[in-house]
Amino acid sequence: MKRLLLAAILGCFVVTPIIYAQNPRQAKKLVQRGMELFAKGELAEAIAEYNRALVLDPKMPEGYLNRGKAKRAFGDLDGAIIDFEMTIELAPRLAVNNRDITQAYLNRGYIRSNQLDVEGALSDFDRAISFDSNDADAYFKRGRIFLIEGNLQLAITDFTRSIELDSHNPLVFAERGFAHQSRGQSAEAQKDFETGLKLNNNLKLMLDLHLLDLQLQIKELRRRQSAIRRNIA
Repeated sequence: MKRLLLAAILGCFVVTPIIYAQNPRQAKKLVQRGMELFAKGELAEAIAEYNRALVLDPKMPEGYLNRGKAKRAFGDLDGAIIDFEMTIELAPRLAVNNRDITQAYLNRGYIRSNQLDVEGALSDFDRAISFDSNDADAYFKRGRIFLIEGNLQLAITDFTRSIELDSHNPLVFAERGFAHQSRGQSAEAQKDFETGLKLNNNLKLMLDLHLLDLQLQIKELRRRQSAIRRNIA
């Protein structure tokens, strides 16, 4: 009887690690499945897969990162920020490649920029660049913050660096053109607008709407800054 009991106890110690060792592999499969669903626009289904993955492996940064992206697209911005913060917290400890951390800062910064949390967004984009100094999107997004703030030369510098890293994004040319135009540099602005349209002739309406949205954000930020100054006075 004692031998049977001892064998049962030892069996638990042998089997349990095997069960847990399989969980991260299964979790990665679920994350991959979630990414496929996300690509199809099936956001709720993708989030469900990420939830299942994180039950199996609650310390998997890419699970939180991808669930955060899906939540952001779904409109759950608070939930997305929490997931991006979990990625930022977990990834360095687990020696994960910098891409996950960079993406987490970029996505959180994007939400903050849309909420006109300029300082928070700028901090996130700075951190993203510190982890990956060759990420074109990070310079593009930080340049947009400088542009909204009115720091035109810094904006142009970041847009130019973004273009050096990836010259196929028409929106970067559009925003650099807007920055040049705001500085009275008409020739440079016209060249950038034309380059953006050459990259995709069907994007004229999209570019017009994009620049209109940018102008509205600048106007709203300045309104808030004026209100703060009035309250201080």
